[in-house]
Amino acid sequence: MILTTTFVCFCLASAFNYFRTRRQRSLIKNLKGPFTWPLLGSMHKLLFLSPKNFFQRNTEYLTKYGSLSRCWVFHRLFIPLADLELSRQLLESKTHLETGYELMKDWLDGGVLMCQPDHWQKRHGLISGLFGKENSKQLMELCRQQAEKLHQKLVERADQKVFDIWELVAPNVLELMVMTTCGASPSEEYAKNLADLSELYRKRFLSLQSANRFNYWLSSPFMRRHQNRLIRRLNEEHKDLIARQQKPNKMGDVLVVNHLEPLPQKCHDSLLDLLLESKEPELTSGEICGELNTCNYLGYLLCSSALCFALVTIARNPSVQQRCWEELKLAQSKDQELDLEKLPYLEAVLKETLRLYPPQVIVGRQFKQDFPYTHSIIGDGDLPFGSEIYINLYELQRNENRYPKANNFDAERFLDSPPEILSFSLGPRCCPASNFSIGLLKTLLAPIITRFELLPYGDELKLNMRLILGSSNGFQLALKPR
Repeated sequence: MILTTTFVCFCLASAFNYFRTRRQRSLIKNLKGPFTWPLLGSMHKLLFLSPKNFFQRNTEYLTKYGSLSRCWVFHRLFIPLADLELSRQLLESKTHLETGYELMKDWLDGGVLMCQPDHWQKRHGLISGLFGKENSKQLMELCRQQAEKLHQKLVERADQKVFDIWELVAPNVLELMVMTTCGASPSEEYAKNLADLSELYRKRFLSLQSANRFNYWLSSPFMRRHQNRLIRRLNEEHKDLIARQQKPNKMGDVLVVNHLEPLPQKCHDSLLDLLLESKEPELTSGEICGELNTCNYLGYLLCSSALCFALVTIARNPSVQQRCWEELKLAQSKDQELDLEKLPYLEAVLKETLRLYPPQVIVGRQFKQDFPYTHSIIGDGDLPFGSEIYINLYELQRNENRYPKANNFDAERFLDSPPEILSFSLGPRCCPASNFSIGLLKTLLAPIITRFELLPYGDELKLNMRLILGSSNGFQLALKPR
């Protein structure tokens, strides 16, 4: 009796799901994809997907089903996309701007990554204002100060012994991001909470326990409680800082709740300053917290990943390292000040690193209406309302048709006629801090190459996908003073 009832319920649920999605199915008949079971869809494709095998499985999937395909999981329609022509149409669209990052909603809700499409343009402009000409100079000076702090840490490890460079780079970048966004140095507790929360979300990525909010609520109560506690602590410190900023001549030097320290005269405007001054629209404290969380999270993880990949790549390409060192020596003025504009090869090295190892591997979109497209090979068609699109930048930027010898590191491709890269995305939702990010990376990287020889010791990178692109065995190298 129980088996019969279960079977009948399964059949009814499958029939309901089929009729519920029949319009979507009719629009994607031209797309290949894995076998779809009743109700479950292609769940079998996700069961054994893990951060370590993500890239291997992804390559096999694209080889079998092509660069535009479909994958059903229950009632949800996923469309993996690794086609440049169609990706450009989608990213440049002014009507399909929903990012669909539900995993991060508890933490980043209200920020630029998850705000409503009609708020995006003004929010994008607000953040772009942080990197105006005069303030950019002050921010670059802040980056140089952080580069000196990083140098002092690296001196202690310059003994030609192998270590994981992430351990030193990530805390340094985290501190720099918080000073840029909040205008104050993070306390040890704040830095630990931000790092722990970022790591918690990285663990949740590709976990079946986190497949949706209900699964996570049901299967991981202790992790969920810890996550909410970390979010609450970060937002309490943000709100405390907001309250002090809104009082004349009352500011904090360090992000510590109920512990006010007078702040020395600031040399730069922070993102918090711009958010508090905004009148159109006037932002709530919740939206300001969401914006600070978003920029801290993105800046911390993405810039740390990019810098670590650049360092390891340069260490394993001696001719590239030598050319960077020679360029830096020529660009260094008499007072030892580096002119970042005179470093075209170093910038090319960074862009080639971002092409091969994009920190944000997946760019997502969620359709609130049908998306009509044209394609030179597939033809014309529509991707249906409700689809979840996942653009794979890692595969896109290793396409042999677009980039000759795509899997080889060749910085010179970015010197004469630089190809397009999507690491900062395209169109209306592109990164508002792309130029600042390149400047930041050059500022942190240049002194390291000038003062140390990067040695290609340790194990090769083992790429994994945990929210951002990383390496399961760390970023191993050794340093030798020049």
